[in-house]
Amino acid sequence: MKLSSFILAHLENILQEWEDFASTLEPLVNANKKELRDHAVAVLKVIAADLDTPQGEHESIAKSKGLGPQSNDDTAAEIHAADRVAAGFTGEQVMAEYRALRSSVLRLWASQVDVTTAGDIQDMVRFNEAIDQAQTESMSRYAKMLREAQHLFLAILGHDVRTPLGAISMGAQVLLQDQTLPSKALKVGLRIFNSSKRMDAIVRDLLDFSTSHLGDGIPVDPYTVDLAEICHAVVEEARTFHPDRKIDLVIEGDLTGAWDGARVAQVFSNLISNAIQHGKPESLIKVSMRGLPGEVIYEVRNEAELIPPAKLRTLFDPVKRFAIRPASERVASRTQNLGLGLYVVKQIVTAHEGKVSVSSSEDDGVVFSARLPRVIPHRRNDDQQSDLAQQM
Repeated sequence: MKLSSFILAHLENILQEWEDFASTLEPLVNANKKELRDHAVAVLKVIAADLDTPQGEHESIAKSKGLGPQSNDDTAAEIHAADRVAAGFTGEQVMAEYRALRSSVLRLWASQVDVTTAGDIQDMVRFNEAIDQAQTESMSRYAKMLREAQHLFLAILGHDVRTPLGAISMGAQVLLQDQTLPSKALKVGLRIFNSSKRMDAIVRDLLDFSTSHLGDGIPVDPYTVDLAEICHAVVEEARTFHPDRKIDLVIEGDLTGAWDGARVAQVFSNLISNAIQHGKPESLIKVSMRGLPGEVIYEVRNEAELIPPAKLRTLFDPVKRFAIRPASERVASRTQNLGLGLYVVKQIVTAHEGKVSVSSSEDDGVVFSARLPRVIPHRRNDDQQSDLAQQM
């Protein structure tokens, strides 16, 4: 008997084994039959239909890698994963269900059929490929839903923190304006104010990090700005907050165009702050900006320890950068910032249809380069409709 026919003919037996296994997993210990079986029927029927569908070697290899044909509608495996997330399953538990399903089907089939022909072996290969595809679809959906939930949590957290943070900042400003206070109290007020500004920058990066994962990236609102003025202001602010550091600025060419001025200022500030934080204290930080016919190039150079190529590839991804650290470094990093600044830089530059890169060498030091094209990127806030209304 073909494996596809066996699955459909013995569906109840297979489902009972699935149910028995699922009931041993903590989230479903007290669940009913419907919750235990979930979308197992649909998954098995999809697999049976797949076994009866002719396929070539290329399709077989792709499916074994979890790269089967894509559907515009949610597959049974994807729906199953969504329900298991809602039930509180871990990723390991979802994968365990598929291992149990694979084992149950093949064991029951082998107990009733002598697997001797080339067709039987081919059925086993096809079945494993179909299970691999279903498992990949489930885990992809599971991971996506988990990431979205985490980023939503971070966005809510960042938003809620801003209200008390604003109150702290305003209270510090009131203290600083009261000249009747002793100098010691004013110094404390200044420290509170500076710390609140730093916290606000961290929260802003956190919000940008979370919202960029929830939507179509960081939104930008392009309008005509002079990047030379913005860059001068950012550099002067950095010099004010870090009077012990030497920052050199060189500006060349035409730097007017359509960009989101506030967001680009964030790029400039984050790259300079990164150079101050990680560069050698006595070294010169070189900031340059060149206006070319088709784009503007912004660079920040500083002397720092040579960065290995593996770390260079993950500098703009804080999650991967944190994951590849040794356990001792991950523990120590809890006392440091989250390192979201470079991630935000890349997202803002990408939103402007530009590119950001980094290099590290003994001769040039560490060089961050952001290239912003002289084209208006796709707007995210119905500005196109407002432009049309103005033209009318």
